[in-house]
Amino acid sequence: MEFDNIRRSCIGLDVYSAKNKSLSLCPELSEADIDITYKESDYARFIVFDCQYEDGKIMLYATSKNPIRNLPSYFQENDFLRKYLMIFQHINNDIAIKIDNINEMFRPMHCPSYFLDTLADWFGVDIDLLGSEKEKRLFLQYAIPLYKLRGTALGLKILIYIITGIVPKIIEGYVPYSSLEIVDGSSVDSSIFEEDKKNSVFTIAFPVYREDFDDNLLKRLTLLMQKEKPLNTDCYISFRRKKAKPRKKTVITDKAVLDDNFEL
Repeated sequence: MEFDNIRRSCIGLDVYSAKNKSLSLCPELSEADIDITYKESDYARFIVFDCQYEDGKIMLYATSKNPIRNLPSYFQENDFLRKYLMIFQHINNDIAIKIDNINEMFRPMHCPSYFLDTLADWFGVDIDLLGSEKEKRLFLQYAIPLYKLRGTALGLKILIYIITGIVPKIIEGYVPYSSLEIVDGSSVDSSIFEEDKKNSVFTIAFPVYREDFDDNLLKRLTLLMQKEKPLNTDCYISFRRKKAKPRKKTVITDKAVLDDNFEL
């Protein structure tokens, strides 16, 4: 963990932003690994002025007002009362910070990780299919405009790009392989290809090879497409095909002689 980088990034930020910054720079941290100590100051409240690493925890030191300022001047010089009231101010500060930043809870790129599940539930999305936290936040950020494009080729392209980082090609009315279906009562002159079925079929073609595509990602993408594709359609996923190696041709003429040098 590069603490110096965290320290430089946090100083000068408000407490809420500093906590989120620390968690983003060190994903292995949790909110329990960050402690906040408030110091009485006349400056703007909840601004981080120092950051230390102590006993395996990140200590943020932030400015705060003391409630003693609301008491008559007779109590202003009472050091015991000043320190005693700061204990309760620490509790009130945690509540005040949440209230001051309640709008951040509804910004997918800034809200705490634990609130992403709630945002996903509002959109009826299985968040486990979206992948890492970065993909989850990016999808939720564009969820509203994506819903306007839901069921369209453009909407699927954008969704797939968010999940995979690859822009696919969507080919409507095309399957990546030939189908052969022989049913009872077929005659010699009947067609074995049912072209009318292709009208409700589309293929998602990725410009990468199959081995370059993660198996877990493909599984998640398949489940996601089953939920996001139009109900009356079938969806196929295809990948870039490798060029077939040319086969060596062997020409046998009437002058050929079978000897030890002859290879098939």
